[in-house]
Amino acid sequence: MSEDSNSRWDLNSSFILSGHRKSAFIPYRPTNTVLTNLQRGNTETDSSEISLNFHEKAAQGEITEEMVKEQALVDAVDQYEFTALHWACYYGQLSSVKILVKCGADVNKLAPDYVSPLLLAAAGGHNEIVKFLLQHKADINHTDIVGNTALMYAAGGNHPHTCNELIAFHPDLTESNENGDTAYSLAIRNKASLAQTVLENHIFSYFLK
Repeated sequence: MSEDSNSRWDLNSSFILSGHRKSAFIPYRPTNTVLTNLQRGNTETDSSEISLNFHEKAAQGEITEEMVKEQALVDAVDQYEFTALHWACYYGQLSSVKILVKCGADVNKLAPDYVSPLLLAAAGGHNEIVKFLLQHKADINHTDIVGNTALMYAAGGNHPHTCNELIAFHPDLTESNENGDTAYSLAIRNKASLAQTVLENHIFSYFLK
């Protein structure tokens, strides 16, 4: 990931869930990186001159088990202190996630600001990855530096399928971030109607038992 001024990544305002203080979550958003051009299907990109590093290949879904085994450390971090698993979760690359976890990647490895792979997957609405990580012992109630959980990001981002996957693993719905917001209040605040409905149905069914 280039560090020139044109490829710096900006905070994604749609995931600022903690009111007056910006959440530390999703600190990067691609602009003009080589990886982004490839994902956009930029036919003008000369692939013969492109050399992606391991982390970028994981984000692109282009790694193999053999490639992972060639790495000195599966959880090695890049210049942003993200592991390959963080990037794969951010970009929703289930195949990369499965390979990395099979090869021993730590599903609870933390990037700066306590960002876990699960938080990245949940915020992006990558429900299949969320389910896979939870099946492999990802901490469902882990919070980032400002107290946001995976369910908070899924709810605030209006990702109903991801909310359902998380709810199936019994998260703490009463958990609140440093502003006192819960997943449900964030769904309301962000007008995330689909996620709000999922949470309401779950809450109502709980009280009807």
